[in-house]
Amino acid sequence: MDPMSETTPEPIPPNWPVIATILGVLFVAGGLIYGLSQDVGLLVVGILGVGVCLAVGWWLGAETTTAHLETQRLAEAAQTGGMRTSGMGRLDDTRDAIRFARAAIEASPDPVLIIDQNGRLVGTNQASRDRYSIDPGQSRFSAVIRRPNLVEAVDEVFATGESRTLSVESRVPVDRYERVSIAAFSVDSSRFVLMSVQDETEARMSERMRADFLANASHELRTPLAGIIGFIETLRGPAREDEAARDRFLEIMHLQADRMSRLISDLLSLSRIELNEHVAPTARSDFTAAVQEIVESLPPDKQSRIRFAPDGDPLWVIGDWDEIQQIAANLIDNALKYGGADSPVKIKLNGWLDRETALRLAMRDWEGASRLPLTSPELERDRLYCTLRVEDAGPGIARQHLPRLSERFYRVEETATGKSGTGLGLAIVKHIVNRHRGGLVVESEQGRGTAFAVYLPQPFELEPARSEPSLTPA
Repeated sequence: MDPMSETTPEPIPPNWPVIATILGVLFVAGGLIYGLSQDVGLLVVGILGVGVCLAVGWWLGAETTTAHLETQRLAEAAQTGGMRTSGMGRLDDTRDAIRFARAAIEASPDPVLIIDQNGRLVGTNQASRDRYSIDPGQSRFSAVIRRPNLVEAVDEVFATGESRTLSVESRVPVDRYERVSIAAFSVDSSRFVLMSVQDETEARMSERMRADFLANASHELRTPLAGIIGFIETLRGPAREDEAARDRFLEIMHLQADRMSRLISDLLSLSRIELNEHVAPTARSDFTAAVQEIVESLPPDKQSRIRFAPDGDPLWVIGDWDEIQQIAANLIDNALKYGGADSPVKIKLNGWLDRETALRLAMRDWEGASRLPLTSPELERDRLYCTLRVEDAGPGIARQHLPRLSERFYRVEETATGKSGTGLGLAIVKHIVNRHRGGLVVESEQGRGTAFAVYLPQPFELEPARSEPSLTPA
């Protein structure tokens, strides 16, 4: 039972001025009655009558006073209860406001972080936890956002209270452009800072894509176009009647036109990949099936050179089906093209590997060879990877060329095959691998051959129950 529900009213203390007044009235009334009547009996009766009247009046006045005091006490109690109810209402309103604010921040598609005066994270949403890989135990803002300029900007906003907006560029693991807004706000006597991050990568990359496409297309198309124009002028002039020359020139023109078509196709493909490079895929694809489909699509004379024996089990990766097929197609095509006529091409798939094992199997297979990572993912704890390694038996690549192999239009011309591509195949592979948060490595030894390998992250939920990694024999 609530102790406040039963209360005992406090006793009313004697009102001595009223009592003294009554006694004085009785004394005066008695003197008047006795002076007028000179009768003691009448004096006693008069005094008793006046006393009774005064007593009745006093009782009625006391009851009225008590009722008034009780009414006043009840009114005060009701007012106090109303204040308490109002306070509870305000508390409920505050809690509702906090829940609403948290739900609104959580629903924001942009990363949002709230930092207190001690530099601790007191609020995040799912977008920020995904963007900065925030673990539940992480509470220090400076440990999550490892960018000194942002940490200094937050400190400055705390000190001045003025909002700030910054443009931030990141180059690792992929190019990313972000606009960061920082604003201070106060709750009671505590100050907080809210940091929101808006991704501007797509808009920036779209602008750069248009500029790069025009520059690259104009530069790379100039040579084949000049050759075609020259052959046309020759056919219209000196070789007009020369059938042998005409057939030879038409064949060369066909090859040049085909090269321009492939060049434009590769440029458009590269531009599309770069536009979405900052957005990691979420689909699940079977790498074994993707590679097998590319191999089966080759003409018979090329299929006969492939050494690939999958064990039949799927090797799932977190990746887009079309893009992982593009990875396999480009690496296999390069190995067939530059590996030398009739030389074998070995394809190896290894699955469910930790990072160190994946790197060892991808680029440390040949003793004494030159090797180099062309792109590497951010370190992610407990992540498992699937590797694809494609080996040729060609002349190999000199060490000094390795760092530039994934650059646009870079070609190693001194190959024994004498063949040359658009110079965009490995650039496309690199950007696809970057988008998939994987790695690309090269291992080459002159006189022995070249091997390119990629490793892509695999989904934890699809890992088979096995103690040994899945290894595909060559």
